[in-house]
Amino acid sequence: MRRKPPQASPSTLKAGATLRVEDVSYTVRRVLQRPLPGEATPGETLLLARSPSGQQAPRETLIRCLEGAEDTPARQRAWDGARLAQRLEHPHIGKVWQVHAEPAVLYIVSEYVAGFDLETVVDYCAMLKRALQPAFACFIGAAVANALDYAHGLRDDRGKPLGIVHRGINLANIRLGTRGEVKLTGFDGMFSLDPERRMTTTNTLRGDLAYASPEYVGHGQRDRRLDFFSLGLLLLELLAGSHPLDDPYELVSTPSTPLAGDPRLRAEQPSWLPLDVLAQRLEDFSPEQVELAALGQPEPVVSLLKRALERNPEKRYQRGAEMREELLAYLDSLPVPYSPQGAVEEVQQLHEQARGAARGACPVQCDGPPRRGSGPVASG
Repeated sequence: MRRKPPQASPSTLKAGATLRVEDVSYTVRRVLQRPLPGEATPGETLLLARSPSGQQAPRETLIRCLEGAEDTPARQRAWDGARLAQRLEHPHIGKVWQVHAEPAVLYIVSEYVAGFDLETVVDYCAMLKRALQPAFACFIGAAVANALDYAHGLRDDRGKPLGIVHRGINLANIRLGTRGEVKLTGFDGMFSLDPERRMTTTNTLRGDLAYASPEYVGHGQRDRRLDFFSLGLLLLELLAGSHPLDDPYELVSTPSTPLAGDPRLRAEQPSWLPLDVLAQRLEDFSPEQVELAALGQPEPVVSLLKRALERNPEKRYQRGAEMREELLAYLDSLPVPYSPQGAVEEVQQLHEQARGAARGACPVQCDGPPRRGSGPVASG
């Protein structure tokens, strides 16, 4: 048998180089991310690539390369999550095409969606001091809720629920394509009950805690209702122009007040706030604060946000289909229908105005990697 020649480390590749994943060759178009100096393994390289054949994957793809020993926990979890993500087939979920492990590198090849991630869109709004239309947020939210309804209901080959919880709903993991397609990504970091999944310590909180629910941050409890809280926070951020917990509305605890949360819990990644402070802010985030953050928004939109952001999971949406239908009901009530093309035009207008404000130099990447969150731009 003819041995394949060794190929260069992904972290050293440049545009124009060839990368082989199993029996598919890719030409690197752009390096979107390289490991930082001194970064703990596995170091992550993210490539935008083109497949000459396009047989096993679309011509435009993202290739996530994790370099490090096979037995590192982070690489093992990425393998488990990506293999399960390969099973997800939904129009609002970024598709994972290949997952291939070699001794020194794990390759995850996924769908690339030309367009904008929501983090970029919010950056534009902040730069221009402009708000997004409520219809835009509801359009995005309905698509994401639809994707969550599908993922939450997925079963294994024996018909047993897989218990998927995304736990990484954030701005960087949602992408709006140039044709108005909405894709939820980052499923390689999900929680599931897959019996083949490696069990990990229960006191480690994973995912993007900036959008996590009170019961998860405070007590490590996780089920699909966590994702609805995360989506509610994200939609409120789109409408308010800032993260709802950035300004706690005088919720800062005094030293004499015991902070919320289980002291045994630890965040896997550095959190934007100390874990106990974040837990306290979430615990104190009341319907009144939701109303204040959503001041000026249509009443039906405020109502659905309050339900999604209930601190008690029993009072939240119980299924993605419920949340999707309420979001679609608001869109259907508009005198002028809001279309996918309308969403694209709204973002393109923001993009052009941001470029103009920066005198022709766009300050943020509209086709680049995420700056926050655990997953690549468009992996499933």
